[in-house]
Amino acid sequence: MEALFIVVFVLLIVLSFLFKSSKTKGGIFPKWKGEVCATRKGEIGEMIVGSNLGDNITSEKYVINDLLLFSEGRSYQIDHLVIRKTGIFVVETKNYSGLIYGDDKRKEWTQVLNYGKMKNKFYNPILQNKSKIYALSKIIGRKDCFISIICFPEAEIMTNFNEKVGSISDMRKWLNQDMDEILTSTEIDNFYQRLIDCKNNPKLTNEKHVDNIYRLQRRIANNICPRCVKILMLREGKYGSFYGCSGYPYCKFVKK
Repeated sequence: MEALFIVVFVLLIVLSFLFKSSKTKGGIFPKWKGEVCATRKGEIGEMIVGSNLGDNITSEKYVINDLLLFSEGRSYQIDHLVIRKTGIFVVETKNYSGLIYGDDKRKEWTQVLNYGKMKNKFYNPILQNKSKIYALSKIIGRKDCFISIICFPEAEIMTNFNEKVGSISDMRKWLNQDMDEILTSTEIDNFYQRLIDCKNNPKLTNEKHVDNIYRLQRRIANNICPRCVKILMLREGKYGSFYGCSGYPYCKFVKK
């Protein structure tokens, strides 16, 4: 009986230690916990935005969520597509909280939390969406019909953008605003079928997609163009020095 009491006592001490550790900054496994929470938060945001896009209407409107594409040796994960006669809307969801500051062309934006006590940098989603639209244009063979939308379901946008950057209500307004029809019923049927075939028959897995991202990051770090694999050369521009692709003007990739 005394031995059992000792075992229980030791277990209580261990559990108490683990509980206190989990309450400290980051917990027992801070990096793992943070990655899981961030991934889950992103998935929830995409579900919320997806639920606001509505259902398919044959030959009038098609919605595709979570589309993984492979084009010209690169992979792209597209959160949402809405195909209508007024164009193909490419929606990038950022389920961040706090205040968002940025610029249409600046490479990094800033998320401000805790009344300015915490600031996080993240890649400009407008530029992110441009690369995805480029890949989509290669697949469907047309590039004049895309409209980019960046949607923040929770955050407050503190900057006025030229591009469409806003809340869920803003997204709904942009999707339903009166615009000229630039696609026929036949065209949107064909584009939808082509893209849904890509979704249902993926050429790579999500794991491979993540590997491709790391590979492209290594290329950029080594001054190799991630698009055409040519050398990035140091150049002087209006706003200072930058690395430009040696394949210019056919490839216009730049790196600060």
